[in-house]
Amino acid sequence: MLNTSAVTDAIVTALKTITELAAAMTALDATGAPVVRITAFHYLLGQEHRHAEAVYAMPAPSMLVAWEGSKGGNFDGQTIWKHRWGIYYRMGNAAGLETPVGYEDLWALTCNGATGAPDKTGAVTGPNIRNIQIATGLDIMDTPSIDHALDEDLIDRFKAVFIIPEIGDN
Repeated sequence: MLNTSAVTDAIVTALKTITELAAAMTALDATGAPVVRITAFHYLLGQEHRHAEAVYAMPAPSMLVAWEGSKGGNFDGQTIWKHRWGIYYRMGNAAGLETPVGYEDLWALTCNGATGAPDKTGAVTGPNIRNIQIATGLDIMDTPSIDHALDEDLIDRFKAVFIIPEIGDN
């Protein structure tokens, strides 16, 4: 079985290469420098707060990627593990923006935006995240899904699910 912590980081890296998505998740830090707020959550007792607290404390805009479990079984003769990640979205404040980026837009960018390194012109023209091998030993993901949720303050947010099959038993 693969180390899902490393795969969580690989998903974050892939999401950050989607130019328009990264732009929608960018905010200025305390020094005024732009920061892309697409981050990984790792379960590290004593070094980070609980998962629920991390989701609740997400600043706007931001995305949080967290491994949520693995399921074993004989799925198709070569796949014995399917790993599940939750991708939590908190959109930026749309007030006063000429072209706000809503949750529907963020989901479309996540599923359809080109991934990979920019070419010589600066354009990213790779396949979308649904059609790439996130890490060695993984197949392309199953069709992703997304659901509406409310946080503790009854503020809208969305959570996507990526289920990614592992090829064989690594």
